[in-house]
Amino acid sequence: MMMKMLRSVKRSGLRGHPGLQRALRPSGSLATHTSEKPSFVSAAVSPIRDCDVKQVSLSQKGRQVEVDFSDGTSFTFHGLWLRDACRGKHWVAEVPGEKILSRIPTATGCDGTVRSAAVRDGELEILWGSSASSTSNFSGGFLRMYAPIVGKPSKQTVEKPLEAQHHEKKADFKWLEPYSGFHGVPAPAKDQLELWKNQGVRDQFQHRDFTKVRGDNAANLEMMKALMRHGVLIIDGVPAVSDGHDGSLVRDFTDSCLGGMQKDPARTDANWVITRKEAAQSISYAQDLRLNNHSDQSVPAHGIPALCLVVHYVEGTGTNTLVDAYAVAEAIRERDPAAFKMLTTYGSCQERDYVRSRVDSTQAGTQGMLISTKKPIIQLDHLGQVVRAQYNEVFRTPVTLSFDKFEDWFRAYSLWVEMIHGPEFEVEVPISAGQMLVLDNWRVLHGRAGGKSSPNRTIMGGTVVREAFMSRAIQLMGATYPVPDYA
Repeated sequence: MMMKMLRSVKRSGLRGHPGLQRALRPSGSLATHTSEKPSFVSAAVSPIRDCDVKQVSLSQKGRQVEVDFSDGTSFTFHGLWLRDACRGKHWVAEVPGEKILSRIPTATGCDGTVRSAAVRDGELEILWGSSASSTSNFSGGFLRMYAPIVGKPSKQTVEKPLEAQHHEKKADFKWLEPYSGFHGVPAPAKDQLELWKNQGVRDQFQHRDFTKVRGDNAANLEMMKALMRHGVLIIDGVPAVSDGHDGSLVRDFTDSCLGGMQKDPARTDANWVITRKEAAQSISYAQDLRLNNHSDQSVPAHGIPALCLVVHYVEGTGTNTLVDAYAVAEAIRERDPAAFKMLTTYGSCQERDYVRSRVDSTQAGTQGMLISTKKPIIQLDHLGQVVRAQYNEVFRTPVTLSFDKFEDWFRAYSLWVEMIHGPEFEVEVPISAGQMLVLDNWRVLHGRAGGKSSPNRTIMGGTVVREAFMSRAIQLMGATYPVPDYA
């Protein structure tokens, strides 16, 4: 068993890191099948555990290293890339995960020249040719996941399609790549999404059990994947709140299962509270009235809107309205290309005062914050695929388009408003106490049906930023996978 544990640690790329070694289970499997705490994950942790270095050779006077892997692939690495990529404890401080600045190539004058290279128990071992001689060890799994991105494939490897040059483990991380935040990363591919319209049934969305998701890592990860595929999940079996409406339950679920609730810049609590108020000035708190479909944080306080929204029904009942904005956008692209171009090219002016807009809230504001934005309602990646919708009618301000473009834009905008509130795309979803509604906030617009809320309807919720979601998913997967640079 001990030999199996050591071999797993080496294959993961963590040799020389005792603290990180302890975080891995003996089998080296990913942290997705038990309720134990997920493993510590860093750039050194590879999901590839079945690929060794078989043979190594030097070229270009030691400036390049060709590595043959046990899966039959071969790649040539720059020696300088290998030197710069060292993750062992001699090069990276174990606990903070920071490079030791006195040992980086620019500090030592190392040009990446390799004095010698050898295979040791399936790993690449390098003795550097600089005056301050030192060695580095790289596991096969670590090198194999980077090889198709940074390496030059051998003649037999380059004959394979690019995707085939990657290890099969890359497919496990494909669903997460669009949310990495890296420059130029494409939007989710069509085969990663299930777009939907109004199917005319009472309940067309998937449900998950609170206790199972909260208590099991595998169920937690499955929930996150399903959320990004479908855009909507309903969580059932949420415990009743007995110790006051302090938001602790929804915060705990969000922190534990989605990476953490976003802090609010103008409120002490991370979560918001919405309850009925007589003669409310804000439409959010006038629960008898219809609330138009919108995205949360259409005027974001932190750069871009949060990726996820969690709504906990603490008391009472209500009917939410939901719209798949991706589906609407694709319909407009097909039916009215000119309108699609206007909605994806020109910004929608919005403004929000984070304290005044909460005038009817039971929560006190901490400071004034007035933010303006002007982003297209439908936002695309460089390939023309939809990344997110960013829209809330209540915060729109005067349009700043030129005279000759205004009428075309307003016609496109009117079409958008009509479609997101029409029977083809809008779905009514009854929700009651003991349930949570979890949404992909970049994709799914939400609102409230008028006249269908009980007088005691009380909801609490909050948002999850992309970074928190990514962090939780990577922890649950027990490893990370490098993303190539996109031009």
